[in-house]
Amino acid sequence: MVLAIATLYFIHQILFTFESRFSRIMSNPFDNSPAAPSAHTANWNKRNASTSGGMAGVGRAGFIRDPSGLLMSTIRILSHSEDDHQRELEKEKLEEAFTENDEKLDELVADNYEELAVSIKQFGKIGDRISESRKRIKKVKDDLQQCKSLMYCRQDELRKLWIEGVEHKKVLYLLDQIERVKQAPQKIEGFLGKKFYLHATELLTQTLTSLDGELMQVEALHDIRNELLGKKLQMHETLISELHKQVYINSVNNPGKKKIASTNKPAKLERKDSIEEEGKIGKFSKGVTELEDLDSNPNDDPFQLMTVLVESISCLKKLPEMVEANKARMDRHINTLVTHTTVEITDMAFQDEQKSDDNPKRLLELLKLLFKKFHCVVNAHYHILSCIRKVIAKTHTEVQVYEIEDVWAKIQSVLHILLHEYLDADNVSAASQQLGFSESGSLSSHFTRKRVSRPRVAKLFRFDGSSHAISMNTYLREQRAQRRTNSLSGPTSPLMDHVLSNQKVCKPNPRNITTIFGPLKKFITEIELSLDYPEGRKCSLHEYITDYVQDVFIRQIQYELKKDFDAALKVTEPLKVLADASMQKNIAKGKSLLQSAVVADQCMWFLFDLTTSLDTYHDHFLTMACSLIQEYKEMSIQSYRGVVQPESEDQRIVSASWVRETDVNEAIRRLDNWKALSSSSQPTAAQLKDAYMEEAHFFMDRQGSEALGRNSLVEDPTSLKDIACLHESLEWYSGQLKMFIEKITTYAPMDTLNMLKSLQQDYVRMAEICLLCLHIELRLCCFYHLTPMVMNSNYDIRGLESMEHDFQITKLVKDLQAAEENLSSSLQTSKYRYIFDGLGHQIAAIIIGGAKHIKRISSAGIKKMCRNIFTLQQCLTNFTLSRESHLDMARQFYEMLYLMPDDLQVQVVEQGVRYCEEDYMEALNLLHRSKPGSGTDSVQMSRAQKLRGIVREQTYKREFAEQMKQNAAE
Repeated sequence: MVLAIATLYFIHQILFTFESRFSRIMSNPFDNSPAAPSAHTANWNKRNASTSGGMAGVGRAGFIRDPSGLLMSTIRILSHSEDDHQRELEKEKLEEAFTENDEKLDELVADNYEELAVSIKQFGKIGDRISESRKRIKKVKDDLQQCKSLMYCRQDELRKLWIEGVEHKKVLYLLDQIERVKQAPQKIEGFLGKKFYLHATELLTQTLTSLDGELMQVEALHDIRNELLGKKLQMHETLISELHKQVYINSVNNPGKKKIASTNKPAKLERKDSIEEEGKIGKFSKGVTELEDLDSNPNDDPFQLMTVLVESISCLKKLPEMVEANKARMDRHINTLVTHTTVEITDMAFQDEQKSDDNPKRLLELLKLLFKKFHCVVNAHYHILSCIRKVIAKTHTEVQVYEIEDVWAKIQSVLHILLHEYLDADNVSAASQQLGFSESGSLSSHFTRKRVSRPRVAKLFRFDGSSHAISMNTYLREQRAQRRTNSLSGPTSPLMDHVLSNQKVCKPNPRNITTIFGPLKKFITEIELSLDYPEGRKCSLHEYITDYVQDVFIRQIQYELKKDFDAALKVTEPLKVLADASMQKNIAKGKSLLQSAVVADQCMWFLFDLTTSLDTYHDHFLTMACSLIQEYKEMSIQSYRGVVQPESEDQRIVSASWVRETDVNEAIRRLDNWKALSSSSQPTAAQLKDAYMEEAHFFMDRQGSEALGRNSLVEDPTSLKDIACLHESLEWYSGQLKMFIEKITTYAPMDTLNMLKSLQQDYVRMAEICLLCLHIELRLCCFYHLTPMVMNSNYDIRGLESMEHDFQITKLVKDLQAAEENLSSSLQTSKYRYIFDGLGHQIAAIIIGGAKHIKRISSAGIKKMCRNIFTLQQCLTNFTLSRESHLDMARQFYEMLYLMPDDLQVQVVEQGVRYCEEDYMEALNLLHRSKPGSGTDSVQMSRAQKLRGIVREQTYKREFAEQMKQNAAE
């Protein structure tokens, strides 16, 4: 029974193994790895495990999950069974499982017959091949064993052959090394010619190492060894010169070139070199080939070439010498860079035919180009320093490396010298010290007359424009263009050195700082940011510019302003010196401006330009501008007083005194003719007539019949022109000052703006005072001549004697013509009309008002008075180009005296009221005095009362009619 069970077990084991192999073959027929349970097997096991009826490892259909476990379980059940019935049951279960497995196996074979046949065939082939391989391996093993036996028998002979082979190989290696040594100088020169410096250095080092090592005893190579030693001693100088050329020429000329990252080349499967192969001359290491590509052009990437040069110099053990050479030659190379850039700018200017030697824009172009080149130089030094530090870290050598701050220090030193020359600092400093200027002093303290220095004698001849000089200059420019791209250390001729050292892009001038200050300030900021200076610390170039501007340039500006003011104001009669006609046309639109005002304006705008260009120091220049404007104001006041107050306070001109009085000022300023000067809307003719009449009555009330002395008026008519020019200049300058204030709003502090605004208002008031003075002066001139003519005069003329107009009229006409001649060319049309319009109303008021002072007048006297009026009317008509109708009223007033006293009343009724009530009364009184038989005193009083009533009645009627007309219009 046990035997039967064991048999069944083994049969089941075979079936299980077959199923597993079969499932694996079906999934992957060519896989020889151990079989894993298939999904079908796993499902089958799971189903059998769930349906097994108590036999461990057997499913419902009798499939064995674990054959070894099933066998042990079956043996354990059979050994512990008590009767045959239980054994029979176990047997039936096994037979049932066997039968089921057999059926399933048949189904699987039937379903997969073709695949199974192919798999069996392939297994057969594989088995055959394995068998053949085993046979061949066995044969090889036997042959090797036999060879070993044979070689063991002849081992001495083989050892001898091996030793000879090694010797011959070494001899061949040495011969190859000798051949490479012979070719090394030529290859080194080739590498140097193509600028493959790292390959050249590596080859030189390898060759000398070989010559000092295994080839030392070869006497034939001693000459080559000496040649290579000499080349090694000179090569580091060549490399350093090339490095400096890359830093100061190539990196500057090609600022856009940047370091090109090496691309990863596809890896090649190469056999690893033996030790002998690696030690061969000309066999370069991987680092050399990666850093320096023989297929590329070294000039395309200056930064990569700098890296190669640093590595090459490091291979030569000359890194300390390179660092020292960089520090020692830095100053010379930067100076050479400045010189070549200067020549480049001058040649460009010559090609553009800009032959003016004094053009500060060239200096600006020079500095901008230098700043770009200096940045390129600094970037190159940054790269070199990083390469040096990498080499030091790799080789663990001790080298005292310079810092980037040293490079900036050298650049600032060279710029210091360059700016010192172009700003003419030495001559300016000497002049400032000689003048003894102090910045803290007031500007007015410098406006004192100094002895005029002797003018420099001009040269009679210059030869720079001759044909010989032109051809020589052209030759030198061509030579410079050819040598500019050469090495920095290349030889130059003495003539070339002299020309380069004396080349200037413009003439030295302190004002050059205004053109270059903006870019220079930006460059200084970049330096301080690059060096990471803390707040408050300044670089040396910043300190130099600050000292120059504060201690030298500002003093020079003060000196120039003083010089200009001396030329314009420190003259005998500053009010008589006018600006050029072309300048007046360009800047003043035809106004008559004083030269002093033009100079003050130019100085003010020059200081504005300095304020905008040197914005860091705007406080200094604004302070100077305030002092200048205040100084010109004081000088203008002095010039005005020199005209209106020639001797002492007691002899002041009356018109100037009236202008300073508040009531006169207010009375004149509230009139429409004054408002029309500053207003865009013009008053009507009626409004102007009322203003002229009101003004005439105001002056009549103020002056009355008081006679004026000649010293109370401006005696010289040209002085009126001086006052007019001063007025125009002050008014124009006040407008310029207003524009100046508007433009400096962003720069100036509030107190400075308030001061300037106050000064601007002072200039406006001074200009108005000058105009009012002229206005009043002409009217007082009329009082001066006409008041004596009518004061206590007797026009009771008999006969034809003295029928000409009075001599006072002749003098007045002469004075008015002289005034008009001087003022017409000095004042604008509106101001000219303001002065002369209304003058007829004033003369008419004086003449009509003078009737009360005339003792008697006859018909001939009336004609003479009318002739006087006509002469004045003709004179004023020539000035104003108008009828001067108010003088017609004055003439008609005296023609009214032809009437009898009683007829005067009838004329008023017929013609209406044309004069005021007082004028009619004075005319009636003059008629009574001129006609003694016109009646008694009571009759005269009756006529006066009747005339007064008629005048008042007619005046009321006229006013009532005007009111009705106005109401109807509304």
